[in-house]
Amino acid sequence: MTSSILEENDCDYFDDENSGSETEDHESQTSDDDDEIDLENLKLNDNSTWQSLYNSKSGMTWSVNPNYSTKTNYSNNNIIQAGLTEVTANISSIEDAFLSFMPEKMLEKILLYSNIEYSQSVTSTEKSKEMTMIELKAFIGLLLLAGLLGKSRTDLQCLWRRSSLEFPIFKATISRSRFQKIIACLRFDYKKTREERKKTDKFAAIHEVWSYFQDNMQKCYTPGSNITIDEQLLGFRGKCPFRQYMPKKPDKYGLKFWLCVDVDSHYVFNAFPYLGRQPTEKRQTQIGARVVLELLKPLYGSSRNVTMDNFFTSVPLAKELQAKNLSLIGTLRKNKPEIPIEFQSSKNREVGSSLFGFQDGLTIVSFVPKYNKAVLLLSSKHHDSQVDNQTGKPIIILDYNKTKGAVDTIDQLCHKYTVKRSTKRWPLCIFFGMIDIAAINAMIVWKTKNPQWNQNIKHKRRLFLEELGMALVSYQLDFRSKNSKFLNTDIQNALAIVGYPLHFVRLDRFSSEKSQLATNSGCSKLTLSTTVWDGAKIINTKNCSSLSFDHFR
Repeated sequence: MTSSILEENDCDYFDDENSGSETEDHESQTSDDDDEIDLENLKLNDNSTWQSLYNSKSGMTWSVNPNYSTKTNYSNNNIIQAGLTEVTANISSIEDAFLSFMPEKMLEKILLYSNIEYSQSVTSTEKSKEMTMIELKAFIGLLLLAGLLGKSRTDLQCLWRRSSLEFPIFKATISRSRFQKIIACLRFDYKKTREERKKTDKFAAIHEVWSYFQDNMQKCYTPGSNITIDEQLLGFRGKCPFRQYMPKKPDKYGLKFWLCVDVDSHYVFNAFPYLGRQPTEKRQTQIGARVVLELLKPLYGSSRNVTMDNFFTSVPLAKELQAKNLSLIGTLRKNKPEIPIEFQSSKNREVGSSLFGFQDGLTIVSFVPKYNKAVLLLSSKHHDSQVDNQTGKPIIILDYNKTKGAVDTIDQLCHKYTVKRSTKRWPLCIFFGMIDIAAINAMIVWKTKNPQWNQNIKHKRRLFLEELGMALVSYQLDFRSKNSKFLNTDIQNALAIVGYPLHFVRLDRFSSEKSQLATNSGCSKLTLSTTVWDGAKIINTKNCSSLSFDHFR
């Protein structure tokens, strides 16, 4: 009980001179103590202690018998048809699906702010060349391909080095120095007004771009009947005013986001960061309830069910969601005042036993998975004491287990092929996270639009990311092969290998070959004709009366 109470309290903020402001805020972290018991692998019995009423510390009374008169229309198992919206109904390519979430309007904003930073960083001796939309798309494409190949953490020098073990797509698309320049200058807001905006918004450095992205997630897909809400930690160890320390997470340090995810498709419908207390705000209370209401705001009145863990779940929240025509299933912390003492863990309760309580359209269940341990769940979707005959578990627990893991799945998908590179700038870290989520959502949209696409292939996501990455870099490859006249042999070979051979050959490259061929053939006059084959130039010779540059075009 003591540990649960401590989890409800705020802990102090402290300053880390190496990492900036950092918070280990237990009030904003979900607890694993009450909802991560393995409820699926237990041998159970079904003995319950019955009495007429259960009273709680808060004065709330729970009835033993269901009151079916309180059953309302939102408690039914409504089937909502998930699918595409008007925005994505007419997509024709994988690239279109991705750009639905990161459209050119948003990319143009990033280009504008990045080129301002670029113009200020260029020295008088450097040649100024602003970023273009083609380069920005190619940059994102290379990030996706690097993540697919497991090279996101690899040093850039290794990706661009001259080696048969490396991949030619990086060298063919853009130079390493240009890639590094894009990363260094990438910005998401107007830097000169940032300090003023930071006085009221910790998220000012990327707020505008994130708002575009958040709106697009909600416009591109309609989620199904069941929604999951949970947290995601985006690993980051640099300076950030809202960095979190969460020792139970794999990354431990990072930026925390609240996610609202469709259970069936794993589509990320809504998300926003946990910023702690804003500079002008007072002490935050009831964080969990406020997060849920904010995430579900676009879904009010839709008769959907939302699953959450014990950080969010409370009786007042369940009633507020009832008023908005939404139902709830979630685990409860043991220190909630609405829980009767009979529902707490006790040595006298048998393993596998269940207690049910009913009150004003809500159902609470206390289940004993092992000796002296009780798991508490609250539901506004269920209105009876039904128990599964095969497993002996309450139906509420079975439904919770079916719908609780959507956000965890998203976390695994993001880590599998992440584009995130090491950086000390938290806005750039968030931009990498946006690309990861956009790629996941784009694949869901594309598969919904084309259900027969690679239907019998297991590694669909690898194929999707490969096609998406190549589609985004194709414009830069095509431009480079047609317009670059001074590329070295390695780059020309790389372009030819990835299917974009040069459309011309430089004369000065063959000056030595011309002399050697003339000597070997005994010819005083020589014509050189070239053919591209797998990145190599094959030179043919014949007698002619003159030699001109036109032979090399």
